[in-house]
Amino acid sequence: MKGSDLFNELKRRIVFFDYKPRQMLNIKDLSKEFGVSAIPIREALIRLEEEKLISIIPNNGAYVSDLSFQELKDVFEVRLFLLGMVGKLAVKRAKQEEIAEMMILAEKIKKEKSRKKIIQLDAQFHDLLNKSTGNEVLADSLEKLRNRLGRLWYLAEKSESYSLQIPQEIESLIKALEARDGERCQQILQEHAIHFIETIKINLYDGYPV
Repeated sequence: MKGSDLFNELKRRIVFFDYKPRQMLNIKDLSKEFGVSAIPIREALIRLEEEKLISIIPNNGAYVSDLSFQELKDVFEVRLFLLGMVGKLAVKRAKQEEIAEMMILAEKIKKEKSRKKIIQLDAQFHDLLNKSTGNEVLADSLEKLRNRLGRLWYLAEKSESYSLQIPQEIESLIKALEARDGERCQQILQEHAIHFIETIKINLYDGYPV
């Protein structure tokens, strides 16, 4: 397995909660599982630590990082601001073929029954939307921020409202893109983010102001 593939697979497992917060990741075990030496494992772990997804333990391995309430708040504030930029730029720059791809993904989301898969498809949709802005720095920044926030959703098992609302929000977002309505696009994106953070707050941080 290539180093980039190894990194992406480990990141996928962390973001989509196959690896739980505080779970230990042992270098020897990972080397055996992926059939590679310790060197590419260490390199992948270093990159994951740079994205704040793990904390490395010298000469041993790493553990999946938790997300503190303060970090949650900090990440959310930045992400909410950047989503406004996505709304402005996507309506100006999204190509018709990109919108068509979003429609295909939206149909998959409508038909999907698995809560976990819906959230994964939602992540793919927003990656596509972010890339349609034509701003790679913006798209990359939002992906990293979402990765830090997104795994919290799998801890908030008491509420299904977020995943159930995703298909309707995406349909409204696509209509706004087609109409080139920047204000509406920004509104939908930011309301989507606020709904997510309110759900997390209720389930995990009830009593804290966000």
